[in-house]
Amino acid sequence: YKMSAEKAYSTDSNLLGATHEAKDLESLSSGITIVNPIMGVPFWRADCDVKAEQVTVRFEEGQPVALNGKSFADPVALFLEANAIGGRHGLGMSDQIENRIIEAKSRGIYEAPGMALLHIAYERLVTGIHNE
Repeated sequence: YKMSAEKAYSTDSNLLGATHEAKDLESLSSGITIVNPIMGVPFWRADCDVKAEQVTVRFEEGQPVALNGKSFADPVALFLEANAIGGRHGLGMSDQIENRIIEAKSRGIYEAPGMALLHIAYERLVTGIHNE
């Protein structure tokens, strides 16, 4: 195949996250550092300064309903805010090799900052209320 002059990988995204796959990312000699994140910051770069931030998540009946004291009636709006907060800190970025149903290996760099933030908070909540 011929490499695209403008980008060495393809990107797809939605509210839950983004995937960067194919082209140069299929080579194990390349890594996350060739990706330009669309939902977060490139925390691996020396010029990327990630500042500490305290985040609060309020849950009602197991559902997140507020971030940093701001209530959200609309779960989409809450998720957009979770993406913004998590993205500022480079949360939810991972480098994965997977087996496709067609028995082929595929590699991708995934971004899911809101999912990561809410998962961390939910896991902490569950740990605080359940005994093993």
